[in-house]
Amino acid sequence: MLEHFKGEEVFVKKVLEYRDQALYKQRLILTKFLNPYHQSIVYSIIGNNEDLIVKEAGGMDNSEMKRMIIAPAFYEIEDQDFEIALVKIKYAQSFGKLTHRDILGALMSLGVKRELFGDIYEYQDDFYVAMDQKIYEYVKDNLTKIKRSKVKTSLSDEKIIIEHQYVMKTFIVSSLRLDKVVATIYGLPRSKAVSYIRSGFVKVNHKEVEEINYLCNNSDIISLRRHGRVKFVDTKRLTKQNNHVVEGYFYK
Repeated sequence: MLEHFKGEEVFVKKVLEYRDQALYKQRLILTKFLNPYHQSIVYSIIGNNEDLIVKEAGGMDNSEMKRMIIAPAFYEIEDQDFEIALVKIKYAQSFGKLTHRDILGALMSLGVKRELFGDIYEYQDDFYVAMDQKIYEYVKDNLTKIKRSKVKTSLSDEKIIIEHQYVMKTFIVSSLRLDKVVATIYGLPRSKAVSYIRSGFVKVNHKEVEEINYLCNNSDIISLRRHGRVKFVDTKRLTKQNNHVVEGYFYK
């Protein structure tokens, strides 16, 4: 089992423990917020077991980060079992517009672990954050200011549908190798791109990839630490010099 998930041995062992607790102790197991790659590992390990069920929820429609429940098949899972609080963050824009990165940084500065909250989404000038309901009161009491803006947090029962917006740019790359793609789309010297990849700063589809010769595939989500995320699209077109015409959809 472990050999199929190189680099994720600790997480795989944890999922195997979850499986055994649900199967042999008949317990409902609730995970922290997991990224799509870790969600796929849970499904790979447990999804085909007829005696268990796996459910997921992220607090908003189309969430990427989700909590998962692993339980005996006879359990009837309800929304409240996921223990997710949807929190609205309001702020005064007179002191400047806040960004997704500002909200993320503010939560992390409170000492809140990343696994305790899910997606952060801006909707109609407010921000919404899905989080473990156990930390809501702490966040409410301590998250009072971000940059120069006073903020107010409250629980929300709204139905929020996440719709990502992008800025699309077209690039010419000589190869679909990860080092060439990262260097081109982020405007970096290739040597810098190689250094970032080998240092574990680059993720493809939420998984760290340290092989510079990894071949990017259509619709891969590439992220570079502190540089944002890009959806990579191979247009299947070549220039006269046989270079690849690709598109990058940069998350706003």
